[in-house]
Amino acid sequence: MTADLPAGGARDGTKSGDRSSGDRSSGEGPERPRRWWRRPVFWVALILVIVWIGLAALELALGVVHARQGLHSVQNAKAQLSASAVVAAAPLSALSSAQAEFHKASDELGSPFLAPFTVLPVLGRQLRAVHSLASAAAQVSKIGVGSVGGLKQVLDEHHSGGPDRVTTLRRLATMAASTDNSLSQVNLGPSQALIGPVATSHNEFANDLSQVRGSLQHAAASASALAGILQGPQNYLVLMANNAEMRSGSGMFLEAAGLSTQSGQLQMGPTVATGSIGLAPGQVPVGGTLEARWGWLSPGADFRNLGLTPQFDVNGPLAAQMWQTRTGQKVDGVIAVDVEALKLFLTVTGPVTLDDGTVIDAGNVVQFALHDQYAGLSDIGSSAQASARTDLLGSLARATLSALQNRSLNLRSLANAMSAAASGRHVLVWSDQPSVESDWVRAGVAGELPSDSVLPALLNTGGNKLDQYVSMNASTGTTVRNGHTEATVSVDIANATPPGQSQYIAGPYPGLNSSYGEYLGLLAVNLPGYATDVGVLSGPQTIVKGAEGQTWVAVVPVRIPAGGSERVVFGFRVNSPHGSFVILPTARIPLVTWSAGTTRFTDSAPHRVSW
Repeated sequence: MTADLPAGGARDGTKSGDRSSGDRSSGEGPERPRRWWRRPVFWVALILVIVWIGLAALELALGVVHARQGLHSVQNAKAQLSASAVVAAAPLSALSSAQAEFHKASDELGSPFLAPFTVLPVLGRQLRAVHSLASAAAQVSKIGVGSVGGLKQVLDEHHSGGPDRVTTLRRLATMAASTDNSLSQVNLGPSQALIGPVATSHNEFANDLSQVRGSLQHAAASASALAGILQGPQNYLVLMANNAEMRSGSGMFLEAAGLSTQSGQLQMGPTVATGSIGLAPGQVPVGGTLEARWGWLSPGADFRNLGLTPQFDVNGPLAAQMWQTRTGQKVDGVIAVDVEALKLFLTVTGPVTLDDGTVIDAGNVVQFALHDQYAGLSDIGSSAQASARTDLLGSLARATLSALQNRSLNLRSLANAMSAAASGRHVLVWSDQPSVESDWVRAGVAGELPSDSVLPALLNTGGNKLDQYVSMNASTGTTVRNGHTEATVSVDIANATPPGQSQYIAGPYPGLNSSYGEYLGLLAVNLPGYATDVGVLSGPQTIVKGAEGQTWVAVVPVRIPAGGSERVVFGFRVNSPHGSFVILPTARIPLVTWSAGTTRFTDSAPHRVSW
């Protein structure tokens, strides 16, 4: 039957498999589907992705370059942040440059080409953080440009005395507070789960911003409080400290006077020697740690012993009580100024003339106040000579105050002088009004002892003026052992009293059994309140040790002949392998020199040491 089929039927009956085989051999069958990577759309997409990644990398690289240039400008600006530089608008150029660079960095890092990366779990957070920091830096730089420019405009205006200066101070306080408020609204971006240099940059930025805001708050507080004093009416007690005879954190308060203020005008009353207005022991109660540590020296009976503790928030109210008890005058606060403060103010006012015709300027005031006014005095017990000395100091204080009030001053120089005086504890202020006192605390002139303070002070007990010849060199070291820190504060004292000085300067003071040029004193060191095992590792043993405010204090006696020296090493323990403390100024002339590791500095301003 098969043979009877037509020939065409036989072809139609060919099996599909045979046809496929024939099609493959002849090349006439259906086209085989191409692989996905061979399609044109894939190559187009791949090229676009490569271009996108390249552009994203370029944007990232440009952003980093601009950010680095911005940081370089910021470092230039930070190097010009002294009071004199700021009021002269010195950082303006660097801040403007930083603003431009950070703005470019923010634009580059915020590019749409980088947007897809921001959704990634780890890389995205780092990228968002860097972009936020660049944007924040641009914003902070812009605020800084506006603030410095505004400050320059205010200080470039004509300023007269009296009410005009009150207005200027209030404007400066408002400007500082407004700038601080603007900075408080800056968003630094994510702070958690950052890695490597991103985390370091964020932390450094946050720390710098915090310091700038702290300085602004200090400036606003001090300008506002000073404007309040000048506006008045208020009564203050002024204590004149002489750095030739030191106490703790200040010179000895040898002169006192009342000061009244109203409508920007200041009126200083007669100056009196504090040694002539003493009180009976116990007449004014002391109390607290001052009584516990120093009651044996009757600080409430003698103004010259008010500086036994460096806590001016303790000395101030006690001085006000003593003054009121002795004179009947109630005061709103107490201001202490020393010889270095007068020197700084005289750099602004120029020379002044005392009642006896002596011309005093910034170049000779220290020599006059510490030495020359005593050069012709040989009889320490002479009341006539003591009276003459009082008149000269009172004349100097009144002449300087008059010059500050009535002369046309360079406010840039005045701001620099005030800043230096405040930083070095050469001006200390206490107010009986809590709100004003808090302003003085923020301004850094309240003389408080923070709980992390270190302050070595040499208190003169020899009845002489030898501190100008006695140098102090201090050092601190830390050793970490078994999770805690063993710390030391070493103090080297050298007495370089030259021959030929008057008895008022070099002694001996009658009844003290001392010799010419011999320094009799107490070395008191305040140490952090968190310290334990406080003691003397080398040197005289302590005669006083215990709590003083928020700190510990240890006191040893020293007796150093002319040409001699003494070394005392204090030790304490910190129950942590890491920490820090702040070394406070002593207000000594000459300054205390310090070393902490490889760092060298003087105590002209607070200095923080970390380990």
